[in-house]
Amino acid sequence: MESELVLHNGGCHCKKVRWHVQAPTSVVAWKCNCSNCSMRGTIHFVVPRQRFELLGDSEEFITTYTFGTHTAKHTFCKVCGITSFYTQRSNPDGIAVTLACLDPGTLSHVEIRNFDELSSSVLWYETNPVQVGSGIQDKLVLTIVVVGIDSELVLHYGCCHCKNVRWHVQAPTSVVAWKCNCSNCSMRGTIHFVVPRQRFELLGDSEEFITTYTFGTHTAKYTFCKVCGITSFYTQRSNPNGIAATLAC
Repeated sequence: MESELVLHNGGCHCKKVRWHVQAPTSVVAWKCNCSNCSMRGTIHFVVPRQRFELLGDSEEFITTYTFGTHTAKHTFCKVCGITSFYTQRSNPDGIAVTLACLDPGTLSHVEIRNFDELSSSVLWYETNPVQVGSGIQDKLVLTIVVVGIDSELVLHYGCCHCKNVRWHVQAPTSVVAWKCNCSNCSMRGTIHFVVPRQRFELLGDSEEFITTYTFGTHTAKYTFCKVCGITSFYTQRSNPNGIAATLAC
């Protein structure tokens, strides 16, 4: 559905990075399955660069991660680690805006399509409308993803995208993974499974590359790599004695 341009406001979770963008009230958003986007979990829509504007002193709080051809610019907030916008390799003249980072109330319809970066083709798309800003984000909704069949504990290795943060975890080959739609998890986009803290171990000098973001009760510890911004694991508010490991990592 096409409509006239309106001004949408948005930003990261801690609100240190704020911006506005001119776009229709109806947009087509994309979910990509490349290694970086899978870890970052973002669903985005793209606008011409001239329709996007950073506000205030946002530039001071932005870190940029690049790899490969260095055409894509994966920007994230150095305080909370959220990628609220970035520059794609496939469209360096545009800005990809993270859908979950828009303030509610200005989008009326979203069509979500999945892009298969591994074969550079559209994999599938959803045509059902997604109502945005209707208050549903205020409710805690968990989606369960079951992987594999039940088994004994094995050692799983994981990491962030740049591999400066590496770890291993003891868990079954079958896990129950969770997706939460709270404000932070929606922006972070992670699907995670939880293990007791004693079954998780950081490797090498990983600790040197980790930044932690907290808010509210400060019980949850949202750890992310200070180089690439990926949250490969974190501590939940609901289970401070466990470690939530990001499935895509």
